Amino acid sequence: MYTTHTAPWSDPYNERDSQYIFVSYTLSFPVISFVFHTSFWFIIAIVDASARSIKKTAKFDINQARSHEVDVTLDVDTAHPKLKIHGNSLQWTNESPQRKIEVENCFDEEPFVLGKMGSPLKTYWEVNVKEKDDWVLGVAKVTANRKGPLAFSPTNGFWVIRLSNGQRLKAMEDEEHVLDKGIPDKVGIYLDYQERKVTFFNAEEDSLIYSFINGPSYQDDVLPLFSPWNNDAKPITILPITAT
Repeated sequence: MYTTHTAPWSDPYNERDSQYIFVSYTLSFPVISFVFHTSFWFIIAIVDASARSIKKTAKFDINQARSHEVDVTLDVDTAHPKLKIHGNSLQWTNESPQRKIEVENCFDEEPFVLGKMGSPLKTYWEVNVKEKDDWVLGVAKVTANRKGPLAFSPTNGFWVIRLSNGQRLKAMEDEEHVLDKGIPDKVGIYLDYQERKVTFFNAEEDSLIYSFINGPSYQDDVLPLFSPWNNDAKPITILPITAT
């Protein structure tokens, strides 16, 4: 007695299964495409919303910083002898020394002066540097070196940005960091001891220039630092507190 075997590929159930799989795939493909397409644009929308949120946050940050604005004055006892100080403006002069040198406190070689202010946990001030091709702004530890050539870096107690030749804006980290930013006419400096950050803003455009995230602690005791540099007589000026 012979038994007849049907090849699996001729099994009617297998054929129906194959047809079912084909039809299911055919029907599913548009659905999968739709889901993928929708998900893609949904992700794009989220990214775009996040970008807008970041921009809003950046603008809010400077407004928040301005709420901590303080009155900063120049400490003439720390000034290089050839810095001419009038009120809250300072400029370089090639004339004879402008004052008696306080040997212990002053910068004796490079054209700098420290500022004086209160000591809250958060402080903000603005400086007009319009039409200046060279300047240095930021903060320095009270104990930072003031004699001879200065080495700007957080390690040495300086958190500053520097403009050179009217075109190279740099953050003076332990390694210089060239900033791909427009040259500001007005700079806002925000010192936040709690977050240990020193942040610089373009105060006219309300935009971020740079933020040191390795800033000083409250125990470090830092002060504002200013320099109009020594290649022209144009002044830089600490701006008065903005009325709110």
